Amino acid sequence: MTKLEENAVILAKFLYIGVTFIPTTYYNFTSAYIGLNRYANEKISIYASYLISVIFSILIFVSPHNFVTGVYKFYWGYQARVGLYHNIFLLFFFILYFISLSRLYKFKSEKNILTMEYNRRKITLLSFGIALFGATDFIPNYGIEYYPFGFIFVAIGVGGIAYAIVRHQLMDIEVIIKKTLVFAGLFGTVYAVFAVFTFMGQVFFERLVTTNRWVALIPSVVVVTLLFRPLEKLLIHITDKYLFQKKYDYKELLRTFTTEVLTVLDLNKLTELTTQKLNHIIKLKSCAILLLDEEADEFRLSSSHGLKDDKIVLKGESDIVTFLEKARTYILKSQEGPSSKIPDAIKTDMAALASELVIPLVIHDEVIGIISLGKKKSDENFTQDDMDILLPLARTLAIALSNAELFDQLSKTQAEAAQREKMATIGTLAAGINHEICNPLGIARGQCEAFLLNVRDGIYKDKKVEELLDQAKTIMQKVMKETDRATSITKKLSTFAKPAKGEMEIVDVAREIDEVLSLVGYELKLEKIEIERRFEPDLARIFVDKKQLQEILFNLIRNAGQAIGEKGRIAIAAENRAGKVIIDLKDSGHGVPQDKIKELFNPFFTTKDPGEGTGLGLFIVRQVVERNGGKVYLKETKVGEGTTFTLEFPQAAEKGARV
Repeated sequence: MTKLEENAVILAKFLYIGVTFIPTTYYNFTSAYIGLNRYANEKISIYASYLISVIFSILIFVSPHNFVTGVYKFYWGYQARVGLYHNIFLLFFFILYFISLSRLYKFKSEKNILTMEYNRRKITLLSFGIALFGATDFIPNYGIEYYPFGFIFVAIGVGGIAYAIVRHQLMDIEVIIKKTLVFAGLFGTVYAVFAVFTFMGQVFFERLVTTNRWVALIPSVVVVTLLFRPLEKLLIHITDKYLFQKKYDYKELLRTFTTEVLTVLDLNKLTELTTQKLNHIIKLKSCAILLLDEEADEFRLSSSHGLKDDKIVLKGESDIVTFLEKARTYILKSQEGPSSKIPDAIKTDMAALASELVIPLVIHDEVIGIISLGKKKSDENFTQDDMDILLPLARTLAIALSNAELFDQLSKTQAEAAQREKMATIGTLAAGINHEICNPLGIARGQCEAFLLNVRDGIYKDKKVEELLDQAKTIMQKVMKETDRATSITKKLSTFAKPAKGEMEIVDVAREIDEVLSLVGYELKLEKIEIERRFEPDLARIFVDKKQLQEILFNLIRNAGQAIGEKGRIAIAAENRAGKVIIDLKDSGHGVPQDKIKELFNPFFTTKDPGEGTGLGLFIVRQVVERNGGKVYLKETKVGEGTTFTLEFPQAAEKGARV
């Protein structure tokens, strides 16, 4: 064998390493695309396929007479000559490829999918089918002088996937690039380490330590195993830092506000944490929150990041404040144009704040604060997607700020303490409601976007004007329905946040329980807590303060959810008994120890961890229940199994008190 042929054999072996991973990569891609990779069995199959590919790539070097055995010399150059193990690899190749194709075909054939989604699936299936013809390049590996032009089919298939990504938003291209770079760097580095240590093994270990080639590979395997995970984390960190450091994940923003920001009741800590998180997650050059000082009629800087002047004040009569109070909408510099010129006075105020975007914090039609966001570090403009997240967050933050202010102002009387306990939890509640608002608005936006994309893609070009009007009418009806749904949710939250007035009236118990569940239900759903309702059909009404009844139910239901933590059940039952309405709230939580039962309704007693509870919840519940002529008591509890609280209220004596 000539030196040129020896080099051709070495090159063929290295190239074949990539070939061994082709079927596994296609299989993994289709599994992720269809959504099967979230199942445990599928993950095992993917890991197993990668393991088999690794074994084949190792066999290329440790078994030279059974995989790549040499080269053929054809008129176009050298081509790898293969042996028995290659036949086994081909079987593995076609099994995985045809599994992938059959899955894509079934996925494409599903009913009731949108036009754009159907186009994505069709192009993906077609691209995979065309790329399969690239397998003809295996023919000359068996000595048949057939020119290997299968790479053309592979290029067409890859081009089809790229077209689906760009034209039909098949996948998040940024995620693809990131994962590709991480995988390429990881694979290249691991392979380089493996190759170096394999060479050292052949030169050093095989000659001086052992003649067994498999034993000589042990140092390579050990080093690669130890380096793999730290190397993967390093590469992910590097790609995040230098390529994607200026992007942010809106889910992280929502999650952070829900878990860390909106439940804070200290006003200064709340504003500081808000600016800190906004600055960190969105990666802003500056960020600030100004709060209203009613006595001075001015907005003062409460917290900021990236601002040189920490004593900025906006007077109540300033142009920017006047605009925000009248319009109650945001000001965005990048939207300025000939038809929407921002006044110079407002520009001056925004320049002092180093602001690119100003959002008013509004509650009960009053501007209580202002959020100022500077430019992004990427120098990108704020997009509509940004606004779809930031505006609901601003509305929720306004509620949290209002709650924090109320918490500071409330006195130590029992009535004020009851409201403070409720407001201490309203921030978490508001975060859940924010999600419930985003859902219908997202559906409405999706309906409109799909219609516009179909128009742009010519889907409706053969339809008559009447048909288009009917289609648009249907979409508008859906949008109105979802908008009404969002409006209803915000009204419920606003009404619930207002203090009770102490007005007694005849109340439908079942309706008020459902009202409270509609507010706290999302928080329970996040914790995978099921709600079981069981009401007597002819349930009597009661004569109480409706707002105070909601506070009672809210506290008891939320306490039950906290006692469960995650995964469990809350059963709520209501029935008539001896002239009273009996309400049982049973949870499957941790229960109350016997030595703590007597202290349960005492003020400042709590079973929660330090800093997580005031110990006023049940004490206030009992005070409010008794003020409304009722009783509350612990019916039963068992450690590790759950607790049942019972409410008793006299039935209303007025005519028509029954539902």
